[in-house]
Amino acid sequence: MVSLTKLNKVLNFVLLQTVWFALVIGVVYQHIWLGFAIFIAFSVWQLQPLNRKPNDMTIMLTLAALGLVLDSLWLQLGLINYEMQWPYSFMAPVWIIMLWMAFGLTINHSLAWIFDYKVIGILMGAIGGPVSYLAAQQFGAVTLNQPVWALAALAAGWTLVMVMLITVFGESSSYKENLVGKREASWN
Repeated sequence: MVSLTKLNKVLNFVLLQTVWFALVIGVVYQHIWLGFAIFIAFSVWQLQPLNRKPNDMTIMLTLAALGLVLDSLWLQLGLINYEMQWPYSFMAPVWIIMLWMAFGLTINHSLAWIFDYKVIGILMGAIGGPVSYLAAQQFGAVTLNQPVWALAALAAGWTLVMVMLITVFGESSSYKENLVGKREASWN
């Protein structure tokens, strides 16, 4: 029998991927509202009391702020351009911030293993972050203007984000007391 915890981890991972595709493809084809709706459904699912961990909202909002700063910086440096630049052309668009928030909702769930395998988690960020932007470029949602510099900045930014997540929200941090039960990092 499949436990609710395992089911939630699988759904968490699948919903993150669904949000990513819905937002990226929605941006390209100017149908962003479907991506917004799927993001909201994912958030409601993950933040309901049965599924949520005490610091899920804190992680999500922290990543929203970091994403706004980093993506706006990369935009201002001319490294990246975004399609559907809304609400303002000088800052990261709302859809990319929603992707950061969706990623935040996976940290205590399908990505909880990063707290047990810190180096692999950091490497995943250093590689997976830039790969996500490359994939979005292939769909036409972003443009890496100076690919070498953009990928270097993305790798550095995502490495720092993962180090921060593991350091601040890891079980050895001050947040340990706020967690209900032990994180279940394994998929068993």
